[in-house]
Amino acid sequence: MIANYHTHTPRCRHAQGREEEFVKAALEEGLEILGFSDHTPYWFPGGYYSTFRMFPEQLEDYVQSVLQVRSAYEGKIQIPLGLEAEYYPAFFPEMLERARDAGIEYLLLGQHFAGNEIGEHYCGRPTADKEILRKYCRQTAEAMYTGLFSYFAHPDLLYFTGDRADYRHYMRDICRAAKDCDLPLEVNLLGILSGRNYPDPVFWELAAEEGCTVILGRDAHDPEQLH
Repeated sequence: MIANYHTHTPRCRHAQGREEEFVKAALEEGLEILGFSDHTPYWFPGGYYSTFRMFPEQLEDYVQSVLQVRSAYEGKIQIPLGLEAEYYPAFFPEMLERARDAGIEYLLLGQHFAGNEIGEHYCGRPTADKEILRKYCRQTAEAMYTGLFSYFAHPDLLYFTGDRADYRHYMRDICRAAKDCDLPLEVNLLGILSGRNYPDPVFWELAAEEGCTVILGRDAHDPEQLH
């Protein structure tokens, strides 16, 4: 690998390591590009906070920290500034406006909940509910058609334990949308490293059948995961 665009920071509350530690690890591995894409803050109503993303008040510090290491390592490695974001229709426009105002340069689509998160099923938990599968696939396809995302991170994160024929049917819609939008799908290396339900072989068979573009993503939550 010469590039990784999927890198987190401790602000998401489930990662560790300073930005410079990630950069040094990337340089040791010969990476030419290290993109930071921590879990985006969302401005939810009623004081609701997610448990796996940075708080809104941390966005400015995140941006400044990444820009600082970019400046410090200029000429040695490219460090684009991004966010990993779900597509929540009710709250996405405000998030997008604030991200643009902060100077965010790219977005990865990483859909951890369908709907608008609040009161919804976490997609990484097992479910045999066909409606959750359908909703996830419909919403992520809609997200891709916005043209606002650089690629789709762990598109097979949804842990569906129901009928595999249903899984093939709806997940093929994701692959077709990605192909239509010319949007890369990420083979998530953290999923392999940590033995998660993804990458799902069935999903990647569908992606191959549909001729999708594929990218590797470290999804690094620790500098050691870049090695």
